[in-house]
Amino acid sequence: MENHNRSTNIPEESILPEEQLLFRLRNLYRRYGYRMYRMSKFEKYEFYAGNKDFLASDRIITFHDTDGELLALKPDVTLSIVKSAQFRPLQVERLFYQENVYRPFGSAGHFREMLQCGLECIGDLDYYGMFEVLFLAEQSLRAVSEDSVLSFSHLGLLKGLFRKLGVGEAVQMQLLSLIAARNLHELTALFAARGWENSLLQDLQALLGLSCTLAQLPQALQALSLSWAEEDVLEELRLLALLSRHTEDRALFDFSVINDLHYYNGLVFQGFIRGISEKILSGGRYDSLLRRMDKKGSAAGFAVYLGLLEQQRKPQTEPEPVHLLYDGNSDLEAVWERADGLRNQGKLICVERNVSDDSEPAEDLRKEVRHA
Repeated sequence: MENHNRSTNIPEESILPEEQLLFRLRNLYRRYGYRMYRMSKFEKYEFYAGNKDFLASDRIITFHDTDGELLALKPDVTLSIVKSAQFRPLQVERLFYQENVYRPFGSAGHFREMLQCGLECIGDLDYYGMFEVLFLAEQSLRAVSEDSVLSFSHLGLLKGLFRKLGVGEAVQMQLLSLIAARNLHELTALFAARGWENSLLQDLQALLGLSCTLAQLPQALQALSLSWAEEDVLEELRLLALLSRHTEDRALFDFSVINDLHYYNGLVFQGFIRGISEKILSGGRYDSLLRRMDKKGSAAGFAVYLGLLEQQRKPQTEPEPVHLLYDGNSDLEAVWERADGLRNQGKLICVERNVSDDSEPAEDLRKEVRHA
């Protein structure tokens, strides 16, 4: 009997760009020792309700299970990974995933099913592990598009400035909004209204004007003489800069990169590509989430929002198959063999009954009636 389990040649043009990208990203993460993490489409709603501070939105799609329990379509992957993580001294757990999440996206805030791919590094995280996450974020963004920009900052610098100013959470949120928008005019007005030191405003303006690679950052910060910057933050940046010298180091410092302060506590980064206004990659260090969930250790990770690529991808025309016709006078075994032979040549074959006139013989099976 003929073996029909042989491999099928799939035309490259029939594989969507997102599918090709997922393949490249999975291979990238596996090369660095990350293993695949899989989760259910939904969790108990109470799990997300208790951790809304760490979600991109507090709006969650819910439904009742057959036993009446309230469940939620997953709006986030990291929470589930952290929940299952086990701390082991001197070890880190390296996980990557590809999952659909369900939450509001865009300025209109409509719910969307969004494919994202990313990784998490959780456990006894040191500077090497933190740099590896940043490096893989840069490599992931380049896999999406060479025409891309990865920007990073360190929230330790921002928190040091807040401590020096002695401001509470409400004023911090106001400052964060102005810094993220690079609104120097209103920042100057706020400093004047609050009576804050002009030297601190100059420090802030200098940080917002600074653009350099990670390798260049320690020297640039030293030149600014930030007396309020904490030494442990500067030391971390120095060590990360040493590692970055062994890479292309294409990420650029941008003090306006601000991820959620309730979630992140150290290095943070965002990635953008030409043609899409929203960030397509986001991540950083999030020890705060581990402490909130009574977990030991530290963690860092990022997500690539592959669903946003649909905005950039041009509609593809499906390749037309070759139509092979047969009628009531045809030898069906010959029809099957002819179609099978054409498929083995890599062609798309659709076998159809000729319904125009069964009394007339079908066209010669050696001829292809219509070509793609």
